[in-house]
Amino acid sequence: MLSARFLVLLATVHADVYMQYPPGSNNRLAEGGGNRNNNNRLMDTQNNAKGGYGYGGSANNKADPLKYMAGSQLSMMWTSQHSCGSENAECQIVIQYMCAEEGAGAGGGDGGEGKRESARGARQARGRGLSAAGLRRCGGSTNSAPPGVIPSTAGVGEGPIRDGTNGGTPDPNNPDATRGLHEPTSFYQACDARERNKGLYTADQNLNGDDARRTRQNPNGARSGLECPEERDYYPYWAPTPWKDLMIMTNNLALCDFYQQNSQNVAKKGYCANPTAGGDVPNHPADCTTKGGTWTEIDSFGLPAPQCVAAPVQRDNHLGNGVSGHEVMANLTIPTKAGIDPITGLATDDVQNCVVRLRYNITTADTRVCSDPTLKTKAACEAAGNIWSALYLDASYNDQDLSSTPPLPDGNPTVSLNGFLSNSGGTDSLLELAINTNQYGRTFQDRSHVFSIQSRPDAIPENARILNLNVKGKRGNIVQTYPATEYDFTPTDLVIGASDYVHIQWTGNDNTNNNGNNNGEGTNNEDRHNIVQISNSGMDVPLTAAEANMFDVQWEWNPAPSLDTNFGGQRDKTALTKQFALVKQTGCAAGPQNNDQNRANCEKLNQAEATIDLGLIKFKPGQYSYMSSRNNNFSNRAQKAKLNVLRNPTLPPKPPVNLRATPVKGNNENVGIVQLEWAKPGSNVAYVGTDGKEYWNKEQEAGETSPPVFVVQYSLDAGETWGAVSKCQSSVTSCTVDFLPAGTPVAFRVYSSNEGGFDGEEPSEMVIVKTEDSSTSAACTQQLLKDANGENLSEGMIIFIIFASVAGALLIVCLCFILARRQPPPPPPPGGKY
Repeated sequence: MLSARFLVLLATVHADVYMQYPPGSNNRLAEGGGNRNNNNRLMDTQNNAKGGYGYGGSANNKADPLKYMAGSQLSMMWTSQHSCGSENAECQIVIQYMCAEEGAGAGGGDGGEGKRESARGARQARGRGLSAAGLRRCGGSTNSAPPGVIPSTAGVGEGPIRDGTNGGTPDPNNPDATRGLHEPTSFYQACDARERNKGLYTADQNLNGDDARRTRQNPNGARSGLECPEERDYYPYWAPTPWKDLMIMTNNLALCDFYQQNSQNVAKKGYCANPTAGGDVPNHPADCTTKGGTWTEIDSFGLPAPQCVAAPVQRDNHLGNGVSGHEVMANLTIPTKAGIDPITGLATDDVQNCVVRLRYNITTADTRVCSDPTLKTKAACEAAGNIWSALYLDASYNDQDLSSTPPLPDGNPTVSLNGFLSNSGGTDSLLELAINTNQYGRTFQDRSHVFSIQSRPDAIPENARILNLNVKGKRGNIVQTYPATEYDFTPTDLVIGASDYVHIQWTGNDNTNNNGNNNGEGTNNEDRHNIVQISNSGMDVPLTAAEANMFDVQWEWNPAPSLDTNFGGQRDKTALTKQFALVKQTGCAAGPQNNDQNRANCEKLNQAEATIDLGLIKFKPGQYSYMSSRNNNFSNRAQKAKLNVLRNPTLPPKPPVNLRATPVKGNNENVGIVQLEWAKPGSNVAYVGTDGKEYWNKEQEAGETSPPVFVVQYSLDAGETWGAVSKCQSSVTSCTVDFLPAGTPVAFRVYSSNEGGFDGEEPSEMVIVKTEDSSTSAACTQQLLKDANGENLSEGMIIFIIFASVAGALLIVCLCFILARRQPPPPPPPGGKY
């Protein structure tokens, strides 16, 4: 059990967050436009009601969920209202997922390829000592809770995870299979019964009760979905939770080790089982024993610790792109072995009913303290090697105000600017600050609709890269869709290697009526898309089928069953071009079409399904531009994207950064030694954390590939010729070069390489360092300095140099005079007059 001091406070001011891809629900069900119907359906988002996307299809005809390939790369994008990544605020972005089965693993239409047997997952499961029955109890059978929570009896209130068809909030006392469900009922009930952590900072808020439903942000214990408010507001949480960690982004990078070590991915979480005494269930082992209970631990998920990376820099009061000009994103890897086969109890890549959650948290500088409570200022704290963070706010700071040390704001305080102002009236007054302390501890979140994970086809190697190409946005123009976005392919500019695969699929809502405003083409309210090739991104007319070469591919995998007479089986260029253009429509009307609302009007894609899976493609090298032909009227005409397929098998790595060279003394003075250190490919500028320190290689780069091998080169002639350092060719980011001449300037540079190739055109920046002098080289250097300063010249040589310098100067003057005399006169001004 963590002590109260080591619990992360997700302290925030008012700041919405919206997942743009995968589409965040913001508590919507099927309603795609206008305001959401129920702001407490599955969670407390703290967001504006206009945000979010309805699920694929409509309430009466829900579309199939998307199925991502296990191990594939997915670009997650979001917008958040206030800053992150700068000194304006301390922030955390926590990305998590969970899955709970509905039955057998998802097959996903094998197209004749078949699926892998999950033998490796089975071995891993047995290695953790889990029986088949135990695995089924943890989420492998119908109506059971997901792994990671206190064991419970299966039922519709425990699982599976579902969007539901009824937009009401799930009732823990009356479970209903038609209502959505993320956290299981037993999770909420345990939260309701458990004593809240009274070591937490609650400022001047009066919490109306002592159970874990009540926090500084939620003092009255209001229920949203079946989430536990205390778990929602604090990370890492100290009690069992169903959420598995994918990534943490923060600008207080000094806390990364703490986050990773206390994630339930790697750490056990405890609870008090069967206490005999009344009252709230204790949250600490000692209190549990006192009340006659048994302190019981839930095993970790047995997953790697989550990535902890630098938060992208965003500005205040802005729901848009980051400073790069592109959307803020996290490049996630779809989990492998996330499912449990309900028959065998073995781990499998195939799993239905998954959701992903994003929480956004910022803390102003007003509510941070030191890890050493005896140090009261940021400067003193960090000078002593400690951490200044909201993490260390605890109950000992409750009810403090701006006169405290350190000063902490209470509700709506008045300030005098240290006595400069007063409340005497007339021309003088104090100033009031609009501060609500339950908002200076506020968590914002969004969650996806349900999706599935499927294993990759047998024909694709396990180490092959699969990237997801999808569609984001909703029907309408920029004003109608805000704070969502208009349509766009995602990623819009995808660069891959010739051996990489692309999985192309999307889903759309059939009820996106933005309060009567419905800008777009085809049947009203519906999201539909296709892909046709264009010659360049400036064009709005597609290439002819004969001209288009995008679908002349190396290899393709068709998700449609082989027995599908319309769309199954292997696809050649002609079939692919047609499927991507018409997106598997049937029942198309013949002849010219003049009615956009006619269901049989396939020109506008009106017969297309809401969810379209066009399969896996291994493209040939080339540069391709494409668009959606439906969404190209002048209000919505930028649903365009680019695909660049390199000739390299996969992306070559970028060059290393921050190369440093330090001369080292050795045992042999005649041999020069240099210690080299560098950072892996990344930004050329260090990320500066809230502690003011520089951090290298903490940002997440797009399109991550396998770890590079570094190649060190040196030059003894200022870069004219280069030689390789054979001992310095590995994935290690340091090397000692120990064969150099003493007392000699040496240049160094480092290249990166991987299976994608050797990036021979982009080395690191060159650095030059002089090796330590030997006695001989030191004497030589001293002699050269004396010669340069004229200390060893004879009297006659000095006189000769003086006369030669004077003569040279006179000669230059004469030449300038002669050349000036030989120049033609300037032309007369216009008109020939002066």
